[in-house]
Amino acid sequence: MVQFFSSPRFVFSAAAILRAVLLVYGSLQDAFSPMKYTDIDYFVFTDAARFISQSQSPYTRDTYRYTPLLAWFIYPTTWQGKWFSFGKILFAIGDIVAGWLILLILRSSGKMPKDRALKFASIWLLNPMVAQISTRGSSEGLLGVVVSALLWAVLSRRIQLAGLLLGFAVHFKIYPFIYATSIIWWLDEEHARGAPSIHSKTLYSRAIGFINSARITLVMYSLFTFTTLNSLMYYM
Repeated sequence: MVQFFSSPRFVFSAAAILRAVLLVYGSLQDAFSPMKYTDIDYFVFTDAARFISQSQSPYTRDTYRYTPLLAWFIYPTTWQGKWFSFGKILFAIGDIVAGWLILLILRSSGKMPKDRALKFASIWLLNPMVAQISTRGSSEGLLGVVVSALLWAVLSRRIQLAGLLLGFAVHFKIYPFIYATSIIWWLDEEHARGAPSIHSKTLYSRAIGFINSARITLVMYSLFTFTTLNSLMYYM
């Protein structure tokens, strides 16, 4: 086990094998069991993609309540045959990329040793519940990538990129908005620029000091991305 967690190759290979096994098992269960492995939402996604391929709105499919981007992402599922599982594979890859970002964050920002960081990342990568959710056809794996990348961008002080990712995440699904509060609170001068915080004595000075360039940049970029994507999708 010590050797296993000392090698990213072992951990990520195991994560990929776990998802591959579940994908194969899921196709067999769908074929031979009345209790289907594939999530009902995956059929909603693929139906929406099929309507797009026919130059119709994805919302022609009842209960489709997601951004049209999701239907575009899994457009290859409209090619039928084995391509039907393309979305599941994409979501599973998203799981693995999110795990890699977790490892990157723990190593770069958390300053953890490689083996310790791999153990924490394995809570996500080797978690059978996480793997099952994506291989059943849930799109949460894609959002996991975006949110993990958002955290990495903030901790790396790439504020413009963080704003773009936050705007995209909220467009994709509304609930990542809850992360904006903690990110904005964290972006004081000490964290945004590495400069020591200046503790003002008056409430007015503290309120004015709260508005800094990092917070303004994050808000402007996220609002621009969110508004642009919403307008574009509505127009299309």
